[in-house]
Amino acid sequence: MRRACARLTVTSRNWRAVQGQVLEEIRRAEFIAIDLELTGLHVKNERFIGIDRCYSAHREGARTFLPVQVGVCAARREPLHTTGGEPGSHWILSPVSLYVFPRENGEQHFSVSAATMLFLDNNGFNFNDWVRHGLGWLRPAEEEEKRRSVQQRIDEINRLKRSAVASIPSLDAAHSAAGGGAPPLEIPDGADRIIVDAAREQIRRWLSSPTSAPLEIPMENAFQRLLMHTVIAQEFPQIYSHSSRRGTERFLCVYKSQGEVYDEQLASLEREMEAVDLEIGARSILDEVTAGQKPLVGHNCFYDFLHLYQTFYGDLPESIQEFKSEWLRLFPQTLDTKYLAEAHELLVGLQPPATLKGLCDFMVQTASNSQTMPGGPHQVTFEINSLPGVDYRLPVLGTSSRKAESASAGPASAGEAEEETLGSHEAGYDALMTSLVLVHQLSHILGKKRMPWSQLDFGPLRRRNTGDVTRTLTEALPLSVNRIRLVKAQPNVVNLSGRDEADMSRHFLMSGYPASWKKWDLMKVWSPLWVGLSYIDDSSCWVIARNEADVAGIQRIYKMIEEPQFTLMSYDEHKTSQAAALPEPLAAQ
Repeated sequence: MRRACARLTVTSRNWRAVQGQVLEEIRRAEFIAIDLELTGLHVKNERFIGIDRCYSAHREGARTFLPVQVGVCAARREPLHTTGGEPGSHWILSPVSLYVFPRENGEQHFSVSAATMLFLDNNGFNFNDWVRHGLGWLRPAEEEEKRRSVQQRIDEINRLKRSAVASIPSLDAAHSAAGGGAPPLEIPDGADRIIVDAAREQIRRWLSSPTSAPLEIPMENAFQRLLMHTVIAQEFPQIYSHSSRRGTERFLCVYKSQGEVYDEQLASLEREMEAVDLEIGARSILDEVTAGQKPLVGHNCFYDFLHLYQTFYGDLPESIQEFKSEWLRLFPQTLDTKYLAEAHELLVGLQPPATLKGLCDFMVQTASNSQTMPGGPHQVTFEINSLPGVDYRLPVLGTSSRKAESASAGPASAGEAEEETLGSHEAGYDALMTSLVLVHQLSHILGKKRMPWSQLDFGPLRRRNTGDVTRTLTEALPLSVNRIRLVKAQPNVVNLSGRDEADMSRHFLMSGYPASWKKWDLMKVWSPLWVGLSYIDDSSCWVIARNEADVAGIQRIYKMIEEPQFTLMSYDEHKTSQAAALPEPLAAQ
């Protein structure tokens, strides 16, 4: 695979310039792939028995560490482009990578793993850009609080404005005020007096002129602006003043009516409200995914999903059931390409690699080798739609450039192979590979089912007419949508859209057997039953029955062994023994 790192990562410096394009691609997308790079993974690296325990440990990790880079790839079909005579099989992939760093709460604390920092550094991560220019964000509650505060001030100014009577003095009154006001405020000689005297003269000339436009006097010094407000109130009581900001510049603004002051204050508050839109930052991408009900896709992504929620939405709930409810409200359709590869009946036989890079290479090669076979994968082509200044490249086989070259392009030359760089583990590139993997997986599944691309709808479930042959993603992959792979956990999958199918009553703790025993020795104990094994250490493991009948079979076999070299406990017996070993107050919790 020939790959290259993105030459440009989105930061606070260029977010305004690219935000519109990024959000537009999200709106047009049929699914969104996502990937995160983090400051660390686990507070404690261990194996987990039970979904609740796994969630609790990962929740602690998500509250401890922080995303440093968010990769997103918007994927859509081009309906007017045909591949092999089939419309809708040409895919446009739009990847983007964002550095994210907490800006609004300067006191936010997070942990870093030294190993992770070295890993990021070895893969081209720019720590200076991350800290100095990483894009900030607001959680929904923080956004709501800011908007409420600004809106309350807007409402108050509008109330004052409605009750005020505009007062624009005549030219004669202006002359009279300029020459016959209260005695000048005495100011000691020095820089402040020079500024004040110059401002007084400007105000007198402005009052003598026929203009009704406000007077703006550049004045950076906050004390001098405060001093001028006092001077104006005493010496020019018929006019009004207000401090204002234009970008980084500060002004003393003078008005001939109070209504104009209120207009300026309202304009300033409107700018504050617009600034909140920018402060939402990276979360605006996820909000767009939610608004469009787009499927969210990851690879081995349970930890990524927890970090997305904890970072951009709110503290993770105590229980996984609460998390599921909150998550589905935001993202009702999710897919894990790792789980799809390992569990779908039409993919598991391929025996694909587990890593994202390995799976991507494998699926591209598999598609190339079997597209002409009956029932083989549908032919697909790809086109990269990168931001200006960014260079993302896909595997040569099955990939097109901007000119949409055929998927049958030849292999990379030796020179191109030498150009392979550290594109993987750059979040945008990994999101791109995840998109590519899913398209090839779907191509393989649809090909086996003799179902054309045109019949697959990535939208939410809906009512269909009798003659409508299209199928939603949930209908096409009923046992895969919202199932997410868990690592070092038993059960090893979580169902985000309902109760987890994995029943712990089928799990037995087998402990105390000789450390020299191998897998075959363990399997022989339970023959003729076929059981699953999940190792804990050299002398203990979980034995997993396939069904209820095998549960009874395991119990019978254990009772038949006269002098077992191990002990066997059901999951409930194991929980009871753990609770008995705890001090009474803890056991009662």
